[in-house]
Amino acid sequence: MLPALPSRTTAELDELITNVLASSAALGKGLHPLILDEIARFMVKVNSYYTNAMEGNPSRLADIEAALNKDLLKDKTARNFQLEHLAHIEVQDAMIERLRSEPDLEVCSEGFLRWLHAQFFLKLPEEMRVAKTESGKIVRVEPGELRDRGISVGRHEGPAAREEIRSCLARFEELLSPGRLTGPQKMLGFASSHHRFLWIHPFPEGNGRVARLMTTAYGFRIGVGENMLWTVSRAFARNRGDYDAHLAMADLPRRNDMDGRGPLSEETLIAFCVFFLRSCEDQIRFMEGVLKLSELQRRYARLIQGLAAEKKLSKSSARLMERLFLQGEIPRGQVADICGVKQRRATQIVKELLESAATRSGTPYGPLRLNITAEMGTALFPALT
Repeated sequence: MLPALPSRTTAELDELITNVLASSAALGKGLHPLILDEIARFMVKVNSYYTNAMEGNPSRLADIEAALNKDLLKDKTARNFQLEHLAHIEVQDAMIERLRSEPDLEVCSEGFLRWLHAQFFLKLPEEMRVAKTESGKIVRVEPGELRDRGISVGRHEGPAAREEIRSCLARFEELLSPGRLTGPQKMLGFASSHHRFLWIHPFPEGNGRVARLMTTAYGFRIGVGENMLWTVSRAFARNRGDYDAHLAMADLPRRNDMDGRGPLSEETLIAFCVFFLRSCEDQIRFMEGVLKLSELQRRYARLIQGLAAEKKLSKSSARLMERLFLQGEIPRGQVADICGVKQRRATQIVKELLESAATRSGTPYGPLRLNITAEMGTALFPALT
């Protein structure tokens, strides 16, 4: 798997690194922090939508939302697709919680990668914990367990013996852990680690899912994806042919004496890093447009007006929703004053908004916050899915 990291940058890489760092840090400026938190919650569903789409899962955002509300479809295949989304979302939430509470957690360590794999498959029914070998045989997938046989991905053959896989993972952690890199190397590690993990392909099934979760964790750890307002999986899923081609290209052996010092090509690894960071830049720029304050306010106002016109919201509830976007949250004690109604009617308005799922509250008497549903997200963030 060497080189694990490019030994040099290029003018194009330097520009991409600068752009991704700067634009990611500026994303969402001007919006209320609590509104940004809610958008980040919605983006977890979007990330699941795209990462599972890459595995052939055709679920819609509405199906994901239904699953989160414990409303599973009767059709077994469709229900299993929903369960995949639930597993991914629950693992990502647990992963981010660990990253926040464990500052020394190594996202490239064998232990962390096996934890991601185990957590995902343990959340699936037994019947879904299976893989198909190259001969077509169906075998059981043990959550968190490494492969004990060879594997081929396109023209690439991953390390076969379990001890060889563990040796590769040890080198992976040693050379690519973000805490061991400095400056621009962290961004190169962000890109390179995605490919080099898939080159090792340590599990019999679920490597793509683990790779994308690890990439989310890596971005969070180096601060470039900490706001959770964008996902590179959207670019990978929408440009699947280019993604697969760049992965395969980075598998190529060293071409000549000018092509690095490891057994693999440094030139094609640099090309993959360019593709990866360009994909990040593309998604951040897309979200910059989506989150532009004036445009988002306009779409939000139009959404609320439409819901009121369709009688899905009363005029008083619509007035409260308009204030919510600016204020971030509204204590229940303020509802009567904002809506110009008596307390009894204010209580009815709160109930109406919570039952419509337009708002949510952390406790039975807590403040109201925006709850971006699938329907609302489609209106607020056009072309996101």
